Amino acid sequence: MQIPRAAAEQIDLQATLNLILKNAVRALGGTAGVVAIWDAGKQHFVTSASHGLDARSLARLGPLLDEAIPDLAGSKKSFALLSELREGSLPFSDKGIPQNPVIVLPLRIGGSTIGLIYILRPLEATSFSILDQPALAAFAEQAAIAVQNATLAHILTGEKERVESILEGSADGIMSVDANRRIVGFNSAMEKLTGCGKHQVLGKECYSVLALRDREQRTLCGEACPMLSRSKGTKSQIIERQGIVRTQEGKDVEVAMVYSILRSQEGLPLNAVVNVRDITRLREMENLRSVFLSMLGHELQTPISIIKGYTDTLMRMDARWNRDTMMDGLAVIDEECDRLSRIVNSLLLASRIETGSLSLKREPVLLPSLAGKVARKFQALSRRHSVTLDFESRFPSVAADAQFVEEVLTNLVDNAIKYSPEGGPVRISGRTSDEWAEIAVTDEGIGIPLREMDGLFDRFRRGESAHVQKVRGAGLGLYICKYLIEAHGGSIQAESELGKGTRFTFTLPLLRARSRRKDDGQG
Repeated sequence: MQIPRAAAEQIDLQATLNLILKNAVRALGGTAGVVAIWDAGKQHFVTSASHGLDARSLARLGPLLDEAIPDLAGSKKSFALLSELREGSLPFSDKGIPQNPVIVLPLRIGGSTIGLIYILRPLEATSFSILDQPALAAFAEQAAIAVQNATLAHILTGEKERVESILEGSADGIMSVDANRRIVGFNSAMEKLTGCGKHQVLGKECYSVLALRDREQRTLCGEACPMLSRSKGTKSQIIERQGIVRTQEGKDVEVAMVYSILRSQEGLPLNAVVNVRDITRLREMENLRSVFLSMLGHELQTPISIIKGYTDTLMRMDARWNRDTMMDGLAVIDEECDRLSRIVNSLLLASRIETGSLSLKREPVLLPSLAGKVARKFQALSRRHSVTLDFESRFPSVAADAQFVEEVLTNLVDNAIKYSPEGGPVRISGRTSDEWAEIAVTDEGIGIPLREMDGLFDRFRRGESAHVQKVRGAGLGLYICKYLIEAHGGSIQAESELGKGTRFTFTLPLLRARSRRKDDGQG
């Protein structure tokens, strides 16, 4: 059995053993005494308490703890002379009196020897007899119980610290409450979630701190609180509640609270451990999924319906279509097929972004040439808009994935045209500064309301104006643009004035700058 290591426990144990030993020495008419505890780590007995002996005498007795004294403790005749156990000088008491008669008994717990207690008398004193054994046995039992209690306290303290460490390090908020719903435990995750420090909430009623509410702002801390329910025949119970709590900063957070309740035999709650998890992000994902499915159904259904309608019309056996009518119908079908292809490509690209499977193939890219390709494509599709280029002369190459940069330019120019319903100029411009190329796509369209600027690059986020709602789109274009530009190490931002137009600007590293960073070992 190991001696407890915790400082407080060691002090308490030593004080208890010293008291027991002092009383044992007095009761048996001794001069000195020692209690030694078995140390499993060192594999021998170690002095834990002593009475009436100085340090030198304890050192002289040390070798006897390995063989002679343990053997004596296990013998039927548990009394002897030190002079018979070991040749040489005898130990002296702290008053300078040589010690010789000795009696030893083991400290036992559950049949195992965990230590020794032995009492010494002066050299000329009467030896111990078998009649002294019962008295010393009583003190040995007290000492063994003290060691066992200290060991159990050490184990419990260790377990308590381990559990507290686990709870404190949990990513979920964990709170414990007593039968009166007062908070008695509050981990770091709960502090982060609520904005309240542990010292602020301990001893307070949980409903005054969390004030759980439903989406209609009705309190759930009244009759709906699991700690107010009674459940006969159930000693432990797990109940979940979901609702909204308000942080100390005034922010509403949607949470799931799982109560693990310990109940009395009468079914009354004694205490509970409550796991509190922030499910705001989960709710946002569920809402996004709902919006996505609704939007996707609309975006896919429209071109499919148009394709189906034109195909059925052109295939009518009772009609005789001329060449121009046939070509117009096929052009519409071709356009809607392209639209479907763009939707699917956007979904696949967004999926690759979400799964982290998107990789860049960097190479030297001439942005004026790439922008010219995009401009020509859109100019051929819209006669009401003029798509122009404005790049510095001798524009340097950038280190980028040409396919993904073209995707960004295509999305931005497509948006510029869609949100300029009256037509007008769309300009792709390029400038350089230090180690960066700065590209801007500017239109003179309807603009973006200030309240919509914050979530502009979020997934499935679309404007609320009537015109925006009329424009087809899955709300993925700007989300994809932001990810692709940031994956290149650049940034993207938007400026807009309602009714006057919008300007999207993004940056990409110049090829020479990236090469310089590689040479410097910066990646």
